[in-house]
Amino acid sequence: MNDVAAARTTAMSALNNDRFRVMLEQITDPGASGTLMTMGGGAGSTSTDFKTALSRYTENSE
Repeated sequence: MNDVAAARTTAMSALNNDRFRVMLEQITDPGASGTLMTMGGGAGSTSTDFKTALSRYTENSE
């Protein structure tokens, strides 16, 4: 039962986090989710290679 409580606490924390909410709204947009899945750029933007994306993710996670 302790794992269930921990999962619920984590889920509630995520749902109350504004950054997480905005991210969910962005990835549920059909156009944006396709771009995210292919790691491609949108119309008029350049694409991002895997190393650049990983580097940016690491920078934003610190």
